[in-house]
Amino acid sequence: MYILQEDAELAQKAVLKMKYIKIGLTIKSILTPKQYVVFRFKIINNIKYSVIANIMGLSQSTVRGHYHLAVKKIRNL
Repeated sequence: MYILQEDAELAQKAVLKMKYIKIGLTIKSILTPKQYVVFRFKIINNIKYSVIANIMGLSQSTVRGHYHLAVKKIRNL
């Protein structure tokens, strides 16, 4: 019985990982490359706009614009 429960838990984790992968691929497909990079820096790496702007060679307002457009597109999924 324990083995069946463990297998069920592993299967649930695998399904969840597949859902996250699908979401990630969907997000990448709907965003422009710059929006995607800004979104990842901000959400995944928790980097400040000023640092992202410096890395990408953009102004902070441009970075904020890319981020907010990305969030808007993702919310409309």
